[in-house]
Amino acid sequence: MASISVNGFYDTHIHTGPCPFRRIGDTIDIGRWCAEAGMAGIVVKSHFESTIAKAYHAQREVTNLRFFPAIVLNRGVGGINPVAVSHALYQGARVVWMPTIDARNHAKHFGSTGTFGFASMTLSYQKSARPQEDLTVLENGHLGDATKEVIDLIARYDVALATAHLSEEEIFQVVDYALSKKVRRIIITHPEYIVPHLDIKIQVQLAQQGCFMEYCAASIFPMVISATANQVKEMIDAVTPKRAVLATDSGQPFTARSPEQLRVFAQILHEKGVSEAAIAQMAIKNPAFLLGVTETAD
Repeated sequence: MASISVNGFYDTHIHTGPCPFRRIGDTIDIGRWCAEAGMAGIVVKSHFESTIAKAYHAQREVTNLRFFPAIVLNRGVGGINPVAVSHALYQGARVVWMPTIDARNHAKHFGSTGTFGFASMTLSYQKSARPQEDLTVLENGHLGDATKEVIDLIARYDVALATAHLSEEEIFQVVDYALSKKVRRIIITHPEYIVPHLDIKIQVQLAQQGCFMEYCAASIFPMVISATANQVKEMIDAVTPKRAVLATDSGQPFTARSPEQLRVFAQILHEKGVSEAAIAQMAIKNPAFLLGVTETAD
């Protein structure tokens, strides 16, 4: 077995500080670690705000790595808010996530919005804050107008749509509408994780429609384990590497630095039988396409 290097890799899913949740480092810290490891680029994610400013200032400090800003449609940006999305896309956001910690499906699995069930990732001010409804993309069982408007913007700017913590039903409605609008870059966010925890048959169905499954290292590590390496390998085999992405979902204080977490994840999968060519497809070619660096993943 070869020793896997993250040279040239992209990571489509990294959380950075400052943040209401504890993080292992700020965007510049994590960017430097990734650049030192030879990575090509990272997507800067926040559950609480657009990462336009984070990516902009980090890019000025770390010039040998590409920082891709993004927006997550939680309450911090007004929920499913087309105006916030329009502003973010105009300023260069490359990924738009549907709701995560404020999603109705997230609350169903974790008991509340704003928490993952442990202290470092629970909003300390949540109990005293004004109660807020959880978020869903559906209105009376159908895709809401605001969600459609957001997807229309994604199609217009030709950026990536990520399904985040939506339920299976919500994911299919979002994907169906996105495909009808010719959205080319659709990421099914950590389908192996507690949310959305999609069956392999469902993942294959979505992959056959043109979506990319984003498998995250955090899901197989001890603190939040929701799948084994063998199960992730089985998922990759089912959807094929051409429709899979390797990412970390890193940045938490109980995980390794992002490039090392990605390296270990890739190495484990290689030891389980995933080829070097397949890893390059999932960690270089596919994310490069999803982020608009290339026009195809071939």
